[in-house]
This record gives sequence, structure tokens and C-alpha cells, in this order.
Amino acid sequence: MVHRLALLLIFFLFLLMGFFHMVRVAQANPGPSVVFLSPDDSRFWYLVSEFMVEVAADLDLNLEVLFDHDSHRYSYLRIAEDVLGRENKPDYLVFMFKEQVSTRMLTYANEMGVKVFTIDTGVPAATKASVGGPRETLPNWIGHLAPDNVGAGRTLTTILEQQAQRLGLAGPGQSLPLVALSGTLDSSAAKDRQQGLVDAASANRSYILQLVDAEWSRKLAKTKTRVLLKRYPQVAAIWSASDGMALGAIDAAKQAGKRPGEDVLVGGVDWEPEALEAIRSGELAVSLGRHFMGGGLALLLLHDYHHGFDFSDDTSPPVLSYQLKPATIDNVDIVEKIMEPEHWRNVDFRRFSRVVDVGEPGARQSADDLMDGFTNALVAAYSRSASKLSVGARAGSSPDSGNK
Repeated sequence: MVHRLALLLIFFLFLLMGFFHMVRVAQANPGPSVVFLSPDDSRFWYLVSEFMVEVAADLDLNLEVLFDHDSHRYSYLRIAEDVLGRENKPDYLVFMFKEQVSTRMLTYANEMGVKVFTIDTGVPAATKASVGGPRETLPNWIGHLAPDNVGAGRTLTTILEQQAQRLGLAGPGQSLPLVALSGTLDSSAAKDRQQGLVDAASANRSYILQLVDAEWSRKLAKTKTRVLLKRYPQVAAIWSASDGMALGAIDAAKQAGKRPGEDVLVGGVDWEPEALEAIRSGELAVSLGRHFMGGGLALLLLHDYHHGFDFSDDTSPPVLSYQLKPATIDNVDIVEKIMEPEHWRNVDFRRFSRVVDVGEPGARQSADDLMDGFTNALVAAYSRSASKLSVGARAGSSPDSGNK
């Protein structure tokens, strides 16, 4: 009997572990309920979700996060259908576009009376053709927020070109020979970033030897980069639509006898912690990021919308965009501090709200301005924390400290 009870207890614990791996919930609050559908369970989307939890706690939002562990458009659709089929539906649903299913998700949510806010990628062309944009044919699709992924692809290319010239990998008037790693075929973010690459290569002095899909996978990126380096020994730069794939490319380059950061440059997107370490070591030239805060910004906009402060009017459309920023060896120290969750907890995100008696009910700010505000607040939080540590260290070194 005791053995049976022990087995039941172990099974129950495993169920709990599995549940909490799948769902992250902010502390119950009296405010509106929001469900966020994470498109996969990668390190990046855990960062996005954890940041959202911090913002939701400050704004008294009931946030539930569901991860799509299968990372497939149809499994993503099933999760959305499960949420929208609940007896107690959320007030708001936040998700990222996946081609071929997102229009169905938007339409179903609209029918169920659940307001939707989409994030992180551009609106797919098929969705635009079918239902238009937010508030056009589907009144419950209230807004969209995404980084300028085309601009990010363009900026990444330009920075690689500039660094290559400084290192002498591309002489004055010479084209920079590069290969490129993109994401999955159903990803709007991947398509937009590679469009920026093509635009920059055409306008500047880069020559794309080949662009391949590595499906956001570090392992697949390593395999494909190994083949590309054998096929094109003249490669001087590797453009990657994500940091994970960029790290795989670095692995392959080192195995091929190259010295990333010296005879070949690699750049990516996402500000992933391991990528920032690679920047510090000199192996990764650049990473574009700060979109890990995009989900938190979406919650801020939903909070104010729910309390009567709409983020859109006749002069401000419900589609918002912001620029990604580069992390390089010049600023990687600050970026790393911004990415540390302990500093997120030291910021009261109510200060950015327009709701009366909560924040500053002033003029509406752009998405870029709000992201700058988030960034500056996190830097200040780190500075205060570092100052306290410094004071504590000085106090600990006083003559009497050894008597404690």
C-alpha cells in the first residue's frame, strides 16, 4: 500500500512538472485575462514569455502562456482552437502568425468574441488578401505589433559589410561574398529578414553566393554551413536570420579550420545569451535584438486599451512597428544586463501606462519610443543594482566587518 502511494505521488509530481513546463501563469489578478500562444519552446520564446509575466504582474493582468512544443502550424492551430473552445474564454488572445493557419485563427477568434493582438512577424500576404488588416473586416482583431524584420535583414547585411571592410575581408570597391541561413518556409519573419538581405545586397556591395533554409535549427545550420563552406571557399561572411543558426554556423566554420571573427564574419538576430557570449569572445560579429520585449509591450497596449486608452485612432493605425538594435563588442555588456530577468523585476512597468492614476496619461507614444523607454528603464535598474552592490562591498571591507 505504501509502495502504491509512493508511485502515485511520483506520478502526480511528474504530471505537475509537465504542466508547468507547458504553461506559465502570472499571479491571479482582478484585471482582464490574456492567453499568449508561444510558437515554440525555444530559448528565445521562453525569454519573451518570462518578460511578459513580469509586465503582466505589474499591470494586474491574468496572463496564461501556452507553448507549442511541436513547433508546427497545425499544432499551433489546435492549441488556439482549444483555448477558443473553452467555456470561460480569455478576454484577449495574443499569438504570432504562422502561414496557412493564422487566418483561420483570426476568424475563429472573431466569431467567438475574443479580441486578438498579433505580434512579432509581418502579416502574411494571404491573410491581408483574405481579411485585410486589424479592424478592417474582423473587428475583434484589434492590433498588430512587430519589429521591422525587413529593416533588420538590411541592417545585419550592412553591419557585416562594414566590419568586413575594416578587417580587410572585402577591399574598397569589392563585393562581399556571403552565404545566408534563413528559417522555415512558413515564417513571415524569415521571409521578411531575407528580403532585407536581398535589398541590401542589391543596393550595397554584397554578393549572395547561396541562401538556404535551416529551419531555425542550430544543428541543421551547422550541417548546411559545412556544405556551403566546401562549395564556396571564398565565403567571407555568413548572414543568419537567427542567433541559433548563427551559432551553428560558427561551429561549422571552426570545424572547417576557419577563425570566426577573423577570416569569416557571422551575424544573427535575437540577442540570445549564448550569442552575446560569442560576441564577447569575438566569434560573432553582431546580433540584432530587443524584440524579446515585444510581448510585454503588447500587454501594455492591451492593458491601456482595456481601460479606455486605445493605441489607435484616425492618425495612428492599429499596426505598430519598431526597429531592432545591434549588439556588438562595443555595447554587449549593457545588452547582457538588459537580458537578465533579475533586473526586469526592478522595473515597475506601470510607469509606461497611459491609464489615469497608474502611469502618465499623456500623449500616445510610438512603439519605438516605448521600446526605448523599456530599454532605458532596464539599464537604470541595472545601474541601481550595481550601485547597491558597490556600496555593500565597501561596507563589507570596513575594519569592523571581520567581527560579524
